[in-house]
Amino acid sequence: MRIVSLLLFCLPILAFGQNSTVFQVWNEAGVSYKLDKKQSIAFELTTRHGAGGVQTFFPQLSYRFKLNKTIRPSIDYRYIGSRTNEGNFTYQHRLNANLQLAHEINRLQLGLRLRYQHTANRLADNFEPEFGQAFRIKPSLSYDIKNTDLEPQVSAEFFNGPMDGQNGYHLNRIRWSVGFGYAINSTHAIEIAYLYDQRINSPGALNRAILNFSYGYSLGNEKVKKKEANRRNARFL
Repeated sequence: MRIVSLLLFCLPILAFGQNSTVFQVWNEAGVSYKLDKKQSIAFELTTRHGAGGVQTFFPQLSYRFKLNKTIRPSIDYRYIGSRTNEGNFTYQHRLNANLQLAHEINRLQLGLRLRYQHTANRLADNFEPEFGQAFRIKPSLSYDIKNTDLEPQVSAEFFNGPMDGQNGYHLNRIRWSVGFGYAINSTHAIEIAYLYDQRINSPGALNRAILNFSYGYSLGNEKVKKKEANRRNARFL
């Protein structure tokens, strides 16, 4: 009961704001391979669907390193296809440098992901803080329910990036998330989540209400505990 109350407390009431809201469905599927006790690689494909069909898609290749139980740096490469307002697709290359921090208190898992992202060929007339240059901070919280493989999760991600006509970095987006992960046989991880993508300091920009489905398959992880499988999937890491 306590964890349910905590989830409800962490999910803000966001439906009423300056900006209109559109609905999207995001799908993510990936496979990871554990090279050794500290290193792993992963390939993931994400598609994002709106009223006009596919709005964004990107394959991602990642290298992850487990420095210790708490600190896990990683680097990602994405090739992003994004639909413009005119209906055409533009393509960009992006690199992410990540630092994932984790700490367990009994069954409670506290997480913090720090990310710097850089896009090589951002279009000035189609600026999107999610795909441009930005610093992102994502605190997260999950709970391992006793005698079950179900793991409720909540997070909030803060996007800080340049804004047109203003120098420096500014908070321009907050992405709230509540959902659950489920691990099967230590190799399959499923997540279903509701996200609210809230634009900040951007009058007229669209907010997004998102239903997200994620699936991850892990190779070479037969001895990994089931609860660790949940924490390896694309959205949590």
